[in-house]
Amino acid sequence: MKYNQVIVVEGYHDEQKIKGIFPEIECIITNGSEISQETLNLIYKTSLIKEVVLFLDPDYPGKRITNRIIETNGNYKFAYINKEKALNKNNTKVGIEHATAEDIRFALSNLITMNNNNDNVKSLDLQIRGLINRKDSALLRKIICNKLNIPVANGKTFLKYLNMLSIEIERIDEIIHEFRS
Repeated sequence: MKYNQVIVVEGYHDEQKIKGIFPEIECIITNGSEISQETLNLIYKTSLIKEVVLFLDPDYPGKRITNRIIETNGNYKFAYINKEKALNKNNTKVGIEHATAEDIRFALSNLITMNNNNDNVKSLDLQIRGLINRKDSALLRKIICNKLNIPVANGKTFLKYLNMLSIEIERIDEIIHEFRS
């Protein structure tokens, strides 16, 4: 963990959990999906001088907040944790605060860098590999997403993630081959 990083989280409990593992790390709290323009500006400006890591809950509000932050066109990295690892004991709430220290360390040590200028993977590439437009496409995408430690997504969003994260089609082929072997 680098101390020139700033971790963006949704709430106070998320910040407490992360600071319990990395006491010196700085966090910015979005206050959930009610993220203000001022907070968006702070996150963007911080990304120009420090490494900003978006570590938001793996649920719909977390994705919505992430998309709002991405729209600012700052320099961001992503830490992602699977939803199953961010559930509370009753499986009723999702949040970074419910994840284990080990899972949080893993997510923060396997950052994903965003690249908005990449479109190497095409929709046809996904179709040829059975990742869209087939009855088992969702399952295959889920397997690949879990292996890459990225959010599980529908076909269109999956394609966006692959290109945004500069994941080459050859890497997808390797994962498919491993799964089918």
